[in-house]
Amino acid sequence: MKNDKILILDDEQIVIDAITKHLSRYNYDIYSGKNGKEGLTLYNDVNPILIILDLRMPVMDGVEFLRKINLSPADPCSVVVLTGHGSDEDMERCFELGISAFLRKPFNLYELLGIVTHSIALKKVELDLKAELIQREMMETELRLYRGHLEELVKTRTAELQKEIVDRTNAEKLATRSLKDKEVLLREIHHRVKNNLQIVSSLLDLQSKYIKDPETLDMFKDSQNRLQTMALLHEKLYQSDNMAEIDFAKYLNNLLDHLYRSYCIDTSSILMNTDIEDATIGLDTAVPCGLIINELVSNSLKHAFKNAEGGSLSVSLHKLDDGRFKLTVSDTGVGLPDGIDLKNAKTLGLRLVNALVVEQLEGTLEFNSNNGASFWIVFKELKYSSRGTKDGG
Repeated sequence: MKNDKILILDDEQIVIDAITKHLSRYNYDIYSGKNGKEGLTLYNDVNPILIILDLRMPVMDGVEFLRKINLSPADPCSVVVLTGHGSDEDMERCFELGISAFLRKPFNLYELLGIVTHSIALKKVELDLKAELIQREMMETELRLYRGHLEELVKTRTAELQKEIVDRTNAEKLATRSLKDKEVLLREIHHRVKNNLQIVSSLLDLQSKYIKDPETLDMFKDSQNRLQTMALLHEKLYQSDNMAEIDFAKYLNNLLDHLYRSYCIDTSSILMNTDIEDATIGLDTAVPCGLIINELVSNSLKHAFKNAEGGSLSVSLHKLDDGRFKLTVSDTGVGLPDGIDLKNAKTLGLRLVNALVVEQLEGTLEFNSNNGASFWIVFKELKYSSRGTKDGG
């Protein structure tokens, strides 16, 4: 395995030597320059994963260097700025130009090591996640192509049956075989999607062992639970005789059990009440609905009972007379902050719930914070035609 490459740009040789001596102990390959102009050449030749940058340098200073390399979220490199003279305006300008950390001189070498390790770890996770997302998009595209291809095969075979009455028996055998192949193919695709989501979840789990920041670890755990929510859906479809719909009651019970185990919750301290009507729901509706339940239940388990010895959490799902579904998630915890706006909530989870209800399910969302937190969501099952257009009928 190749060592990670770090580029140090500072006009003081004593600073370069000190940092190089300290970081070299941890198997980093160190490159250095004394101004931004040298840094540009090294940046293009070396392709470092991290740059330690001084702001005040001759020929070309750190700010001009940042403008030249033009960092973006997709850039495979992070930048840590070191300065003994930087102002708050300099700090603000540097963060606008895409740096990941700002450290004032004189600094502690072990503090710098922590920032370096953290920045490199986050950049690697980001790159790995982007690669996995690209792979998932490719698989989804492949799935759509397979579906379209198989539908064309069925149409062609139907036309042949109408024209060739004599060969009707043979044509029916071919059509049956084609349908069996389609079911096997769809089942295998769901199995592979589930496995790939599990791989991404495992990668997040491995990477999280190198992160010490509790808030970052919490974000990793939330991402893992979202992946497990989708993986569980594909697993249920893979195991089901009906590849178009899922037994949502069984799926929800499994999901809730997973969340309790994930957060190490004792059911004797936080009682789970479920009232879930038997219903089969298509994948296009089950995915956003499952993610919504994951976010609301996770939010309750993490935050609602921090200052209490126990309580209860309730989840219910019923089909209304007009064919729509009503989902209720409530707890007896500390409730929501006063004046909370889900569209602009500080946490990604609550913003995600609002977006999934309104944009994906085209439903309605109501909530209150009386004696805990309660959410009521009403939605209809989404139907998608063979051309991929959405129909809420």
